[in-house]
Amino acid sequence: MPLFAFGSNGSGQLGLGHEEDVSVPTRCVFESASAEDAAQGDEGGLKGSDVARIVAGGNHTLVLDRRGGVFAAGWNEDGRCGMSKREQGEEGEGEGEMVKRFRRVRAVVPVVDLGGGDGGGGGQVYDTFTGVAATWEGTVLVASVEEKGQESRDRVFVLGSGLKGELGLGKGCLRASAGGVAIPDFPPQGMRVRAVASGMGHTVVVLCDGSVWGWGAARKGQLGEANIPDKVVWSPRRIEGSEGLGFRATGAACGREFTVIMGDPARGEFTVLGAVDDKWGIRSGVSVSQVKEKALRAGGYQAIEVSWHGVYVHLNNREVVAWGRNDRGQIPSTSTGDLGHGRVVRDLAAGSEHLLARLDERTVVACGWGEHGNCGPDTDAQGNVKVEWNRIPLSDGESEIVGVGAGCATSWIITA
Repeated sequence: MPLFAFGSNGSGQLGLGHEEDVSVPTRCVFESASAEDAAQGDEGGLKGSDVARIVAGGNHTLVLDRRGGVFAAGWNEDGRCGMSKREQGEEGEGEGEMVKRFRRVRAVVPVVDLGGGDGGGGGQVYDTFTGVAATWEGTVLVASVEEKGQESRDRVFVLGSGLKGELGLGKGCLRASAGGVAIPDFPPQGMRVRAVASGMGHTVVVLCDGSVWGWGAARKGQLGEANIPDKVVWSPRRIEGSEGLGFRATGAACGREFTVIMGDPARGEFTVLGAVDDKWGIRSGVSVSQVKEKALRAGGYQAIEVSWHGVYVHLNNREVVAWGRNDRGQIPSTSTGDLGHGRVVRDLAAGSEHLLARLDERTVVACGWGEHGNCGPDTDAQGNVKVEWNRIPLSDGESEIVGVGAGCATSWIITA
């Protein structure tokens, strides 16, 4: 069954074939699907149940499938959605600055680039990836590559642009070459990427040895307090103090100006970096040690999601512990995860300022800022869904909902 999307779509980032906002879940279209196939629910080879991860920048979206394919839609003037067919030497109409249907991303990187060059031109094509993340104007891709007959190693490719080090390519590099650029000498030889996450202006990578690295905006401590004086970290740098977390890092999630580092979910391990001004209570809203104790009593946590200014810890007993900005209803009114009638929160997805929850195979609800339709058609006069959750209408009653996703005023429903 298909992937559905709703919300902000001014740059075609929902992959619907047009650029109009929608408030009702609408079937996504993939480039390889004809109009007739799309009308019959054939998305061109990617089924909703194949979706492994959805990430979003300011005006573009990336979908990673379970086979390693990445599909992109949205603003592409700077190549953040990958090279066009024409740029790749294939036949096809010019797509302009927007990619309105999801199409497969290929990193086309000069061989010299893998040794530290600056990109450009043709070269080796990579179309299978193990990780994906998105900053406001950039794309981060992780691939396992073979170099000169040696054992395969992980490389990190970046596409698009960024004014404050978001590309990780060194001081003054504000835009990647067409097709993408491999970040030189990262990760270090012999290291594999365990997890990658990006916020609006920074990226964090957790390596197989538990070390945590990052680049991009740093002035609020999101890359560790030691990097605050630099304000911008232009290339990958190990985050000082990450070795003293008290646990081995396994994952990360990035808010707008903070980072959550996760350890063993069964032990409730996590910590928060950044948000030093604590404007929205990211640091003071709860006691991390108390949340950890709560997680231990619940058998651990299922996931930790973050919005621009909020943290959501989804415990294994379905309870949601949340804190942060709540002026638009971003923090759910029912934190127990029990919404009545035997329905509990099974999956969560946090967007920029809204939250989606899957209750069962037929029900998705939303709360928070929904001005662009990303919380469904029913909001208050300010575009908010506060106090109560909104139930999201899904036209295809036969679809089995298996997951949800959320981005910058965008929402996603994954069906089997």
